[in-house]
Amino acid sequence: MRSNFGQWLFVLAPIALGVLLLWRFPSCRRVRLRSVMIYVVVMGLVIYGALRLVAWIAGGRVKPFEIVIILWFTVTWRLAWAIWIRTVGRWGERWVRWARVRRRQSLPYARIIRLIPIGRALLTAVVFFPAFLSVVVTHRFKIADGQDPRSVFAAPFESIRIPTSDGLELDGWFVLQHGADRTIIICHGAGAGKGNFIWFLGPLLNHGYNVLFFDFRAHGGSGGRQTTYGLRERMDVKAAVDWLKRNRPASARGIVGLGSSQGSMALALAAADDFRIDAIVLDSPFVSPAELAFHHARKVPVIGPAMVRLILAEMSLWTQTNFFAVSAEQAVASMSSRPVLVIHGDKDFVMPDSHAQRLWDAALGPRDIWFGPGPHSNIITEAPYDYAQRLFDFLDQHLGPAERRAPGVRKAAMMGEAPRASQPAHADAPL
Repeated sequence: MRSNFGQWLFVLAPIALGVLLLWRFPSCRRVRLRSVMIYVVVMGLVIYGALRLVAWIAGGRVKPFEIVIILWFTVTWRLAWAIWIRTVGRWGERWVRWARVRRRQSLPYARIIRLIPIGRALLTAVVFFPAFLSVVVTHRFKIADGQDPRSVFAAPFESIRIPTSDGLELDGWFVLQHGADRTIIICHGAGAGKGNFIWFLGPLLNHGYNVLFFDFRAHGGSGGRQTTYGLRERMDVKAAVDWLKRNRPASARGIVGLGSSQGSMALALAAADDFRIDAIVLDSPFVSPAELAFHHARKVPVIGPAMVRLILAEMSLWTQTNFFAVSAEQAVASMSSRPVLVIHGDKDFVMPDSHAQRLWDAALGPRDIWFGPGPHSNIITEAPYDYAQRLFDFLDQHLGPAERRAPGVRKAAMMGEAPRASQPAHADAPL
């Protein structure tokens, strides 16, 4: 029901706003059709160019329908802005003009009228822009996969569809390792997808683990348009575990989650509720979306935290998810004796290293932490051999050794050269 309401709102909003604008403001009726068409064409080309750039960075492909979706979204907010500046933006304008005339004539007037323009600006700053930003950061466009396990590592794989408990379908790949009865579930970051997280596969091959990739909701080939930075995405992780246990039980006698950024948040929350996840690896993690936002907002004292509170409140309203109440720190603490490995890059300026340290401190069972080389979510591309060694040494120690198909690690596969732009990257681009 919530999804259908959101879809209808998205479809009908620009139509309703356009009708309101034409009905309430007759001057807008003089806009020529040719001007509208030029606007649509120019914006369409700009959107296409931006999508091509993001797709190149992510190693993916542009979905033509996404251009239409983003254009419709852009038109909606352009119409909303036009109505705003003609209502709130002109509120009290008659009083302001009257005061100017009185001042020029040296006649008395209420000086409080001088505050009207400031009041209009404040209303725009605390109402319109937080509403706009809260929608932008919780809605995403989608990039199609430009690479897969076979094209990059010559690894056979199965394309799968994973149903979630709230009615969505996730797109995924299952990479089977002969004889392996354990599976690693890869949980990608915000704005990314399984296609540009394919570089995680090389270091994981031939270690006795199958690998399952999937796109979170609102990403790649999966359903949905709203993202909640791990809060509702926990259901996607559980859905992946359900699929494994139901469809590949012999390959899922042991399940390890490997989450990066948003994926680490979703994984920690899922593991707290689902004891079928035997161990977790939190790569480039954060404690909560709210704490991460406040960490960066404090660089602008007073105003920054105040704006973040407004935006988080509206994000909670739009998504019907409480962004203030959930913490990966509490989730990790509730995992009891299950192993937790935390990884953080020494060049990561997105996530503070204190968040990684706090998650490690919260773990009550077997734990380890590695401050490896590289930027956000790219430690595995900077040091693939070290990454694999630390990961599997940790798992072997706490879950027991897995059957290896081949001795050692296929270093050539892990070290395979690839353009930097095709390596894991967070597009962090909204709808």
